[in-house]
Amino acid sequence: MILSGADPVGGDDRATNIGALIDRAPWSPYQKLLLCLVSLAILLDGFDNQALGFALPHILRDWKLAKADLSMALAAAQLGMFFGAIGGGLIGDRLGRKSALVGSVLLFGVATALIGLADGPGTLAALRLCAGIGLGAAFPNVAALAAEFTPARRRSLAVVITIVCVPLGGVIGGTAASFIMPLLGWRSLFVGAGAVTLAICGLIVIALPESVRFLARSPKNADRVAAILRRMGIDPSDGLPLLMSEGCTVSEKRHSEGSIFASSLRLDTLLLWTAFFFSLMSVYAAFNWLPTLLADDGHDIVVASRGLVAFNLGGVVAALCGGWAISRFGSRVTMVTMAFAAILSAVALAFMPTATLSLPMLFTLLALEGGFINGVQTTLYALGSAIYPTSLRASGVGAATGIGRVGAIASSLLGAMVIGWGAAAGFHWSIAIVMFVVALALLGIRNHARPAVVTRAY
Repeated sequence: MILSGADPVGGDDRATNIGALIDRAPWSPYQKLLLCLVSLAILLDGFDNQALGFALPHILRDWKLAKADLSMALAAAQLGMFFGAIGGGLIGDRLGRKSALVGSVLLFGVATALIGLADGPGTLAALRLCAGIGLGAAFPNVAALAAEFTPARRRSLAVVITIVCVPLGGVIGGTAASFIMPLLGWRSLFVGAGAVTLAICGLIVIALPESVRFLARSPKNADRVAAILRRMGIDPSDGLPLLMSEGCTVSEKRHSEGSIFASSLRLDTLLLWTAFFFSLMSVYAAFNWLPTLLADDGHDIVVASRGLVAFNLGGVVAALCGGWAISRFGSRVTMVTMAFAAILSAVALAFMPTATLSLPMLFTLLALEGGFINGVQTTLYALGSAIYPTSLRASGVGAATGIGRVGAIASSLLGAMVIGWGAAAGFHWSIAIVMFVVALALLGIRNHARPAVVTRAY
């Protein structure tokens, strides 16, 4: 079976090509189990990352602060994610995706738990910086693991399933926050999130193998690769050399694609960075400030928390639908359509003051806006995984994620100004404008993921 979008098969016809073996084989239960395992890391990542947004009204009240006083704490997390995403991607491509993922989950779990003991904005900002480094480093390595354990025909969907756990973690976190914080206070939210994250870290250490495509880059890993493939239900031909997943030797691949700025990748890299920058600006503006915006419009803390839940839940549904649609129609049509739908949803909220809406209508509009924004942002990881080869996948996605964090930092600072003015309509107009830029960037990318069309039966 040869699939559009699959890694090309090359080299000696007698060689066992790891990518081709995985792409031809069924998507086994063991591969799906591994996908669930790495998704747990991102689920807790999403919970931890959005916890401050849920707790912000309580922290402002307890510490008697103005909104602007915590803008640096919000920005510190994004600054950490900038360094974490870039550094984590480089570490993943050099030392292994699993090693980088374990280190990142351990760091953000410990830092998040310690936030429950913070005594002021300075301590909070320092801990959020450390948590952000761990959070950022997790994304490119999870995306690489999901892509490299999965057949090409399901690769985009697999990457989306992992990254969609960010808004899903927000759904769980918002629901938990609406019950936990009124009873136990905001500190308990961080301690609990950190403790669960550390438990997940232990599970990853025990149960998650390294990426077979990464291991196959070195001949000394042949026995490990064969053992993992057998657990996937794939029987490699004994005694044949194991090549890189793209079907050429390591030296050949490094020569032809030695950098994300190679001639064949340069334009797509820059446009992918643009899309990440502006999509994450939209997403984190909502993550950080939407509960406060709803509280300022007269809604209580329960409604404010559940408004962000609706925003995130819409993202879960739209992203999963987007991952399926990419397999069917390709990433260009799917992602550009979602970007323009996000623009229309934001414009609708700009014209409809939330204070005048019924709760069902409010939650519906927030779910649509959050759905399409998160749908675009989540599928960007699948697009990045399709653009870059194995030798550059984690660092390529990590660099794009890091650039996106600069947009998230800007959203923290500019969002504080917009909310301070009480300009709810301006908040949603800003989202519409930046999503238009995302749509233009997506239109310009050349190497979009193609539909997974079977061209020959196997």
